[in-house]
This record gives sequence, structure tokens and C-alpha cells, in this order.
Amino acid sequence: MRKYYILLILISSGGCFSQIQNGSIQYKQTTSIEIINNQKDLTGGVKNFTEKHQATTDKLIYTLNFNTFETYFFANKILLEDGVNFNLAAMSGRGKIKYYQNNQTKESREYYDMKRTGEVIVNNETIFEWTLSNEVKIIEQYKCYKATSPLYYKDKKLDTTVTAWYTPEIPIRFGPIGYGGLPGLILELQNDRATFYVTKINLNPDSPPEIDKLLFPKAISNAVFEQLITGTLSRAQLDGIKDEEDKQIKK
Repeated sequence: MRKYYILLILISSGGCFSQIQNGSIQYKQTTSIEIINNQKDLTGGVKNFTEKHQATTDKLIYTLNFNTFETYFFANKILLEDGVNFNLAAMSGRGKIKYYQNNQTKESREYYDMKRTGEVIVNNETIFEWTLSNEVKIIEQYKCYKATSPLYYKDKKLDTTVTAWYTPEIPIRFGPIGYGGLPGLILELQNDRATFYVTKINLNPDSPPEIDKLLFPKAISNAVFEQLITGTLSRAQLDGIKDEEDKQIKK
């Protein structure tokens, strides 16, 4: 029955799929009630730091630019209060600063900029295993269907769920923070920390939207990234490894 249901959606949306060549979608996010409740007991400087960053996160606008095979998801820069780190605010709620995907070549790269790591690009695939449901709700006048997936973090399945609401009325298989693969655009995505929701949809704009492939600096693996975070590999050591790799390529 589930396979039949998916087929019906794909057939019904197939007529207009070829008409959507590219576009730009905007999202915002709201923090989950559980996270907000956990922050109530904070005091002093930690409380002030957390509240400032939370207020910034609530103002952020994320953009998803796409073409036939590629997506580029990023947090838009805004004016910040003193003491607020934009990158930290952008990654709140499992958000992303910048993220590139290519569904044809199966490339996935994410941009990080932390004190310990500096600017790095990480080969980082978003993992999902969707289960489709007949449950329906209306979002921004679009009829949306529910899909759920286990939440994966660093390739490990966590004991929590991601819920997506997608619409076959916009038959593009993309969504926020790297999620996609459904028979329609994801208009709302809820994880254990936040809900990302659509605020603006612009299909087939006059000029194709920017797609940053995140090719510089050279991408590293998740394993190497973890070594940078934990301090078992220094930034200087990483740069030395990259230089040596470049020399081998040139030979």
C-alpha cells in the first residue's frame, strides 16, 4: 500500500515537475519547548549568553537555493548584538551555516567556522530513512503530507525522530538543513531541538539562484573534523596534510 501511495503522488505531480528548473526557498526556525524549558534554570552569564543567541536564532532567515540536481542551504547574515556569535546562532537547532548537496554525484559538503577548527569544509551527508504517512495538514495553503525518519547525528541513529511535512503540489525533492528525497518540497521540518518552517517560495526566478559548491578550502572527512574538535589533530597539522596531498596530486 505504501509503494502504491508514493507512486500516485509521483504520477500526479509529474506533469509540472519539468517546469520547475530552479528556485529559492526561505525558512525560519523556532526552538522546541523542551529546549526552552531546559534553559530556565540557567543563571548569570550563561543565561545571558544563551538568551542573546536564542533571540538571534529566532531572527535568522535560512535560504535554500536549488536547480535540477543541486541545493545550497545557508544562513543569511544579520546585524548582531555584542557578544553574539553568528555561526553559533546559525547552528542552533541543528541548523547549518552553509551546506551543499548534489543528488546526481552524491556529494554533500558542510561549512564550519569554529575557534578550534577555523574555516573548514566537511564531507557530511545528511542521513534519513523516511516512513510516509497519510496524515495531512495545510501549510501556507498547500496540502502537505507527513513523513518521519530516525534522527542521525554523526552517522549514529539517535532515539528521536525527525518529522517532515512536504507538498506534492511543489514536486521538488528538497528541504531545509540537508533533508529531502520526498515527493515534494518540505515546508516544515521538526527535529529534537527546533522546527524549520517555510516563509517564502520563489520558483523559476528571472536569474538562477547562487549555488556555492563549497569547494574551498579543500573538504575533509568527518573523522578528521572530529580530530580537530577534540584537539588530537591541530590546524597546523591539517594544513600540512593538505599540502602534502596537493604535492602528490601535482606529481
